[in-house]
Amino acid sequence: MPEQDEQDAVQKFETENAAAIAADAGKAFELTGATIEEVAVSGVAPAAAPAPAAAAEAIPEAKERISALQKIAKLTVGERVKLAMIGSKEDRYILIRDGSRIVSSAVLASPKISDQEIETIAAMKNVQESVLRDIARNRKFMKSYTVLKALVNNPRCPLDISLTLVKSLLTPDLKGLSMNKGVPETLKKIALRSFKEKSSPGGGKG
Repeated sequence: MPEQDEQDAVQKFETENAAAIAADAGKAFELTGATIEEVAVSGVAPAAAPAPAAAAEAIPEAKERISALQKIAKLTVGERVKLAMIGSKEDRYILIRDGSRIVSSAVLASPKISDQEIETIAAMKNVQESVLRDIARNRKFMKSYTVLKALVNNPRCPLDISLTLVKSLLTPDLKGLSMNKGVPETLKKIALRSFKEKSSPGGGKG
């Protein structure tokens, strides 16, 4: 995407979300599910940390992560919103975990974000629930069966979202979900029931 188009996308997002950006203007950088290492290198505070096992998945190169964390920790909310829109893939994987919802929303609105990144984020256990809700509400993202499957199997996904999406799973994936120890029992039971219904003679296509 040409640089001018990227700048236009940033300006549009900033204009449409000016109130939310202003409301979070003084908010320091907090990292959802921050590991001890991430807190140590960046000095950021953890925000709404989920289970310790969630940690820092999906950020491969340690040196790049440390450098990016240190850079991002010094930015204001407005600057982080802009970086979320036009920064690197590495920046987006960090900013999607920002404690400020408007920053994580900017990541999902980035003109540079790829389908593969959305698939990865949908499976991340160290993001705010609002991130997963935003993905579920986006028709473009939900056209991908991989994204749908990742959301339903993500223990962080709000139950009301999961219960809506489970009916769209294929038969083999219903069976897998019914055995997923990380998701709520209610979801597992519905997945098992749906699996049995679809597996029975004349029980539907899978």
